[in-house]
Amino acid sequence: MSGAGTSAAAAGRWALAIALAGLIVGVPLLAWLARGIWWLLAGRRGGGTEPALYWGRSLVVGEDNRVSTSKTAAVVWTYSLAAALLSFVIARWLGHSRAFHVLQHQGLNAQYAVLIGGPLGAAILAKGIVSSQVASGAAAKPPAANPAAAQLVQNDAGNADLGDVQYLLFNVVALVFFYGQLLRMPQAGMPTIPDVLLGLTSVSAVGFVGKKALTGPGGISSVQPKEGSVGDTVTIATAGIIQDASDLAGVTIKFGDVAASPGSLRPTTTTSFGVLIDATVPDGATGKVAITVSFPTGKPASWPAFAVKPVIVRQHLVGRRGEIVRVQTTGVVGAEHGPLTGVSATIAGKTAPVALAADGTFEVTVPATAPDGDTTLEVVTAGGRAAWPFTVAP
Repeated sequence: MSGAGTSAAAAGRWALAIALAGLIVGVPLLAWLARGIWWLLAGRRGGGTEPALYWGRSLVVGEDNRVSTSKTAAVVWTYSLAAALLSFVIARWLGHSRAFHVLQHQGLNAQYAVLIGGPLGAAILAKGIVSSQVASGAAAKPPAANPAAAQLVQNDAGNADLGDVQYLLFNVVALVFFYGQLLRMPQAGMPTIPDVLLGLTSVSAVGFVGKKALTGPGGISSVQPKEGSVGDTVTIATAGIIQDASDLAGVTIKFGDVAASPGSLRPTTTTSFGVLIDATVPDGATGKVAITVSFPTGKPASWPAFAVKPVIVRQHLVGRRGEIVRVQTTGVVGAEHGPLTGVSATIAGKTAPVALAADGTFEVTVPATAPDGDTTLEVVTAGGRAAWPFTVAP
């Protein structure tokens, strides 16, 4: 490569780096600043919400709080194509206009319409199919606790999904080729993607969308409330598990390892979003547990984190310093009365040793440093914390 060619290639690479930085960092930052200025001048007075710096997370994160494979592919290709085109303009400003002239005379290869439109179309179709399934009650989309990059190749159950892996992998290979060719000779204009890569990205997009059309296993779309004590009623919104109230007799609901009494299951309500089941939190459920709904003819569905709040049955307790006080509780000692783990207690803010009594109740030792008089006993479990009146006797 001649000296002029080397200089043009270097300018093109710098232009691409500047374009990527401007699009990825500069544009969101400018948009945030513009939204922030508007909020300061007008939105704040109208009760509007202050704009967040990471407002663009919805470009890749779906309504179920998961990183979307199809949305991510569409965003990456959009930014890549925009950055390449912008880099040709920047390189022209730097005195190297060959790539700009090539684009001007040859135009944009039609294959880029496939690379942009394919992922975008897949994202739109996938969203439409899944939304229709959820609305009809044929499937559920329980939200994830947090978005994570691993969700790009995982299904909603957290298992690796071949369709997602294939779709992502072929797009990554095509992107590596695109950037490799562009960086090797940026003055040559937009790279030509081999037909085999273009075909594989398109076929995998069709497979990705087709997979969404298959109704998956049933699920739990929501639990209300998300925490409660033993004896409280919890409404569980299911989809694709049972069809109506007549199937309720065959349903089993567990809070952790403890099954809710079949007699505690209330008549269900069928809605456009599935079947609602009311269940009572069973005695013996403790801490933070998964709610599992199962039916003989289907696959069990789980809600990962229901908090069982601790409750002391006897409302006012009295004990002397160093004395062991037995406490009747729910949500602290499990149904199997195993080792008392993940439980702590304080009296008057002083750490109080805890232990499991022979009959499965809860024991607490009054701290030697606890002051006389009325105070509180606070118990903390994985399901939450609660405080009750306690008197330290002289």
